[in-house]
Amino acid sequence: MSPTHADEISALLHAYGKALKSRNVDEAVALYTEDGVIMPPHFSASTGTEALRDSYTRIFATIQLVITFQIEEIVVMSPEWAFARTTAEGTKTILATQESEPHANQELFILRREHGKWLIARYAFSSMKPLVQNGIRRS
Repeated sequence: MSPTHADEISALLHAYGKALKSRNVDEAVALYTEDGVIMPPHFSASTGTEALRDSYTRIFATIQLVITFQIEEIVVMSPEWAFARTTAEGTKTILATQESEPHANQELFILRREHGKWLIARYAFSSMKPLVQNGIRRS
């Protein structure tokens, strides 16, 4: 029995979580389409393989994530397009200072099937941490 689209997408998302945990730039970038886009908060979007490589190199040189990744929904819209909504919770360590803090994101992946496999076409995320912490507004 062949895996369903949802199973394939789930495997892709878990591979992405593994690449984040291991801070592996090549593995993370390989999960995107050639024109893939990451849209992180507080930074401009990065579009295309080289920009993604630069972005993930910066991210992985700056932080270490130890997270639990939860898939909230997968919706296949056509044979070539789908989206997935996920959450990630755990800790984020700033490598320069070795300071850790709680980490919680909500994420939206837009996926495109190319050459027989699902890849990330667009990825955006935002923090789910409280807006005000210790009396200080975070953003």
